[in-house]
Amino acid sequence: MREKATSPRRRAVFLAGWILLWSIPALAEREVGATLGFDTNVNRAVDGGESDVQLGGYAAFLRTPDGESRYDWAATATVEGAISLEVTDLSFAALTVEPGFVFFPRWWLTVAASPFLQGKVVKDTDQSAVAFGGKIRFREQIRRNLYLGQYYVYTDSRANADVFSYTEHAVGIFFGVLWRKTAFSEIGYGFSHGDSFRTVSTTTPTPPGMGKGRRYSSTFGADVVRDTVDRHAVSVSAGIDWTPSLTFQAGYTYAANEGDLGPFTSHSGYGGIAYRF
Repeated sequence: MREKATSPRRRAVFLAGWILLWSIPALAEREVGATLGFDTNVNRAVDGGESDVQLGGYAAFLRTPDGESRYDWAATATVEGAISLEVTDLSFAALTVEPGFVFFPRWWLTVAASPFLQGKVVKDTDQSAVAFGGKIRFREQIRRNLYLGQYYVYTDSRANADVFSYTEHAVGIFFGVLWRKTAFSEIGYGFSHGDSFRTVSTTTPTPPGMGKGRRYSSTFGADVVRDTVDRHAVSVSAGIDWTPSLTFQAGYTYAANEGDLGPFTSHSGYGGIAYRF
């Protein structure tokens, strides 16, 4: 049975968010921003992927370590939303809360771990979901202007329609250069394994062993099937601080996916401006 947007678990997410927002110290930073992004295969199809452009915005409340102790805690609460310009039913609003712990075992090494909880409302209500999971991240300062990092993320997302629910394990590595105090560039590689919805023709039979649900999606004009997918992604990004408060970032990702229904690829990217105060 489809859950209503006002289900108890979704209310719990938003309540947790407000509790975190009010508990963040007065000296914590706040950030607002706007983004413009694209994806060439939002329906995750083997052939004939649909492209989409999204115009988004967000407001974030952040509590970051002050660097005066080897142990500290961090917290982030983000309210975000986006309007899809092509596949309009993918427009969404979301609240994410992420308390965390930061450890500095050496001057050159940072370890950060955090659970997270997200409530997401999508215009296509089948895709509205509550997600939870955890992250761990390592960062090594190689030289003053060079750094290396690794991460692991576990996600469990429970959507209104089971075919859009998924669990995923993701690992990755990234390398960055600080060209000066106000500019950086970064390249990364990520691998993930987990569930993913896929669109197929209404006449395409579901292969044996893929009994994870199938339903027609009016958003994509095709049947949707839940598949097990391995994803390899290569990304590049860069950013610059125009002022101590105003920043610009942009990034691009190429992803190759392999699932039981066959391979599919996608290109995605974004550009964004943010103001922190």
